[in-house]
Amino acid sequence: MKTWLLIGIAGMALVTVACTPMFMVSKGEKRGVYLGSNSKGTYDMLCASGDLKEVLEATHFSREMKDTFYQYNCSAERSSDKVKQLFSSMTSEQKKDIKAAFKEKGYSINGGTC
Repeated sequence: MKTWLLIGIAGMALVTVACTPMFMVSKGEKRGVYLGSNSKGTYDMLCASGDLKEVLEATHFSREMKDTFYQYNCSAERSSDKVKQLFSSMTSEQKKDIKAAFKEKGYSINGGTC
């Protein structure tokens, strides 16, 4: 009985992770963080390190989109809701572009398949 309960919980967790609109990034031994999260870990990994600027420069986004993406993730106006809205408005090609840019800069990508 416990086995079926654990299988059910694992299945629900997998569906939840598989359907998140945002994706998780990790680099090296650092714990993964969700893009757009307001956590200190996300800020430190992507913003304080300067990595998000490098990732955005590696994309084919317009200057305005790069600036907006950076602002919503790294400025005093950080907002996970605005990042999610921006990400939801992106085309599939733009989403592939930013994921490829993260990979090019040494990040691993997880999730964000919805």
